[in-house]
Amino acid sequence: MILALYGAGAMGREFKYMADESGKWPEIVFIDDHAETERLLGCPVYRFQQFRARFAPADVRFVVAIGEPKFRREAFERMARAGYTGGVLVHPSAYISPDAAVGEGTAICHGAFIGSQAKIGNNCYFSRNASVGHDAVIGAHTRLGVNAFIGGHAVIGENAFIGAGALLRDRIQFGSSSVAALGAAVFDDVPDGVTVIGNPARIAGDGAGNAVYAPSKKLEESGERAEEKSVPERYWEVFSACFEGVEFNPVAFKYHDAGWDSVAHMTLISKLEEAFGVSFKGREAMRLKSYGEGLNLIKTKLEQANGGQKP
Repeated sequence: MILALYGAGAMGREFKYMADESGKWPEIVFIDDHAETERLLGCPVYRFQQFRARFAPADVRFVVAIGEPKFRREAFERMARAGYTGGVLVHPSAYISPDAAVGEGTAICHGAFIGSQAKIGNNCYFSRNASVGHDAVIGAHTRLGVNAFIGGHAVIGENAFIGAGALLRDRIQFGSSSVAALGAAVFDDVPDGVTVIGNPARIAGDGAGNAVYAPSKKLEESGERAEEKSVPERYWEVFSACFEGVEFNPVAFKYHDAGWDSVAHMTLISKLEEAFGVSFKGREAMRLKSYGEGLNLIKTKLEQANGGQKP
């Protein structure tokens, strides 16, 4: 069985080492649409469509090696839609109770502990020495940081992020897409979609619907922001995501080619409006008759919005 690690960054490297130590996976490959190399740690790196063309779902188990919660979920769902099944990656030093249930696509790192009758959802990630108490329920796509602790009978929603050293008391409810910040001590129930900090923990902002690993405010104030993607790069990401499974040449791709029907067209319009903060009015959307015309239309609308300045 082949292990496919979705993500060829730092976490991908760590997961590769962990897979080697487990001795379970005779062949390992990486999937990454933005990788700058074709090989990593002696393993091939494929674009998603290359991977699909080469490997049948029956021959592969995958684990997402991406840190940001939002993108972890998107990657897992992309692989699942393509028919692939998640594997379970466990370091030999981790302990999983024999009667615990662990969902597919989950990674459990060095020294982690999963208690009796705990239920772990799909695509979870437990960092070094994370601990889950007996009878706890951990929702899908949730991540626990280094030394995080979940008490017995606690219920954690989906897509939650429990930071390094955070402590959650037994029998509490912790909401979906919520974040427990570094070292937070959580004694009471937490609603969906918030961030809690401190000891005792208090609500301090929005949850994991935004980027958990965003630049700090100090960096933003000093102007040292992360490099933003160009308009063509963002356009490519939106466009290609609307036509998964379709091989196409952007230069020649036109309306009514394979994969571009009216439903795909409306989906694309909606995603472009969301990604670029623009609005298509009336019959304007019908000008999007090819890949190139769509990109030019987006550039024009952004230029108009910026008072004539090119994006």
